Amino acid sequence: YVLLQLDLINAPKAWLGTRALAMMSVIIVNIWRGFPFFAITLLAGLQGIPAELYDAGKVDGASVIKRFRHITFPGVIPVMAVVTLLSTIWTFNDFAIIWLLTQGGPGDATEVLSTLTYKIAIGGTELGKGVAVSVTLMPLLLLLIILLTRFTAEREERL
Repeated sequence: YVLLQLDLINAPKAWLGTRALAMMSVIIVNIWRGFPFFAITLLAGLQGIPAELYDAGKVDGASVIKRFRHITFPGVIPVMAVVTLLSTIWTFNDFAIIWLLTQGGPGDATEVLSTLTYKIAIGGTELGKGVAVSVTLMPLLLLLIILLTRFTAEREERL
């Protein structure tokens, strides 16, 4: 309705009813839902950077861009790595958004492992197959956790 009133689109769109727009709509809802967590975590990471580092950068004659590049950005990388890991795990395990919006449809355009697991185990009453599908996600998430742990450990060793 708002997009129509602002003349950004000229006709109503079936955001959740077409294969082309359904996944994009679900992704936008997921980003919207996670944005407060990302913002608050980034703010906490920024507040964890000592002000003395910025003062030293000013004294050394560093420009705003150089202070961002050499102080701010390296200071928030560990925080953003954890946020990325958590949001990835939560997104992979998220069932509610997709099920409430599209139930994996239209067709199978928004089908993910969590909705497939539900359809097989609960809807199809094949609990064993549903558990097998859900367990296939574990190696991928374990790999992500290992990579992040190594990345964080290497950064801490350098500091």
